[in-house]
Amino acid sequence: MSKNFLSPLYSGFFKTFLDAIQIDETPLLVYDQSSKENTVTPLKLNAIDQQLLALALEEDLTPHLNEPSHYVDVTSNALFQHDNPQQSVAIISKANSDIVICGLPVIEAILNKLTPTFTLNTVYHDGDVLSPGQTLLTLHSDAKTLVMVERTLLNFLRHLSAIATLTKQFVRTVKYTRLNILDTRKTTPGFRHLEKYAVHCGGGMNHRMGLYDAFMIKDTHIDLLGGIQSVLEKIPLRHHNPLPVIVEVRTLEELKVVLEQGQQKVTRVLFDNMPLPLLKQCVDLAKPFFETEASGNINLMSIKAVAETGVNFASIGMLTYAAGQVDLSMIGIK
Repeated sequence: MSKNFLSPLYSGFFKTFLDAIQIDETPLLVYDQSSKENTVTPLKLNAIDQQLLALALEEDLTPHLNEPSHYVDVTSNALFQHDNPQQSVAIISKANSDIVICGLPVIEAILNKLTPTFTLNTVYHDGDVLSPGQTLLTLHSDAKTLVMVERTLLNFLRHLSAIATLTKQFVRTVKYTRLNILDTRKTTPGFRHLEKYAVHCGGGMNHRMGLYDAFMIKDTHIDLLGGIQSVLEKIPLRHHNPLPVIVEVRTLEELKVVLEQGQQKVTRVLFDNMPLPLLKQCVDLAKPFFETEASGNINLMSIKAVAETGVNFASIGMLTYAAGQVDLSMIGIK
C-alpha cells in the first residue's frame, strides 16, 4: 500500500501536524445547539486525523521508524504465510452498562489504509447507544488483516466511545435545565478534532477548537497586562470583530469592571473555580448582558448544582482527559 507518513516518525508527524493546521479546510463541527440530544453531524476526517491514523498503524507495524518499510506483524506472517483465508469477526460490548458509540468512520478509514477488500456491517451509527452484550459490527476480510488491525481499531473505538458515553452522562444529568455541556482544549495531542467529535456524539457542544477561532482572555493574560481594565482596553469592539470574546473573571470586582467597560466588546463571561454562592451572584449580574460559563473541577456530582445557578454553559475538561476506555472486544465468528 502507499503511505504518505513522513519519517523520521515524530519530527515528521509534528511537521505534518503544523502543515495540516494551515491547509485543512474542513469546517468546525456545526450542529443544532437548541437541543441537549443533538443529531450527530457525520465526521469528516481532516488532514491531522489522517496522519494520526497513519501514526497508529506505524507504531504497531513498522519496525524501522526512520526508514520506509512495509507493515510487519511477525506472528501473523508466520501463521498465515501459506494460508490466509477469508474470515469474519465481531466487535461486541462487554461493558456492564450502555455505551454511546463513536468512531465508526475512523474504523473504516483505518481499514482502507490496510486493504481494499473488506466488508463492514453494522446497524449502528455514531451517537447510537449499544447495550451490554450487543454486537456493534461484523467485519469480513482476510485473517491476517483482521488480527493485524484488531488493537488499532479497538483503541480508537474504546477511547472515543468512552468520551461520548461520559458526555452523555453529563448531558442527561442536566437535561431538564438550561445548562449546555462544553468540552475544552484539554485534549490528547493530535486527537482534538476526534475527541471533540466524540463529545458531540454524546450530546455535548464544542468550545473553541484552538487559539484561532475565539478571543479567550484568561487569568494569565489579566495578570501579565496588569489587570482586567488594561485587557478590556485592548479588545476590539464587537461590531469590528467577527469572533466571540470570552473573558474570565475571578472576583465580583472584576465582573463589575467588565459590566462597566465590556458591554460593547465581550460576548461571554467565564467564572472559573467559583464557590456556588458567588457563582450564582455573578451569573445573576452578568446574564442580562452576556452569556455565562462556569468551569473548574466540575464533575457528575457537582454539575446539577452548577446548573441550578442559571449559568448558560459548563466547560468540563474531564470529558476528554478522564473518560478512560469502554469495554469493547473483538471475537472470531465461526
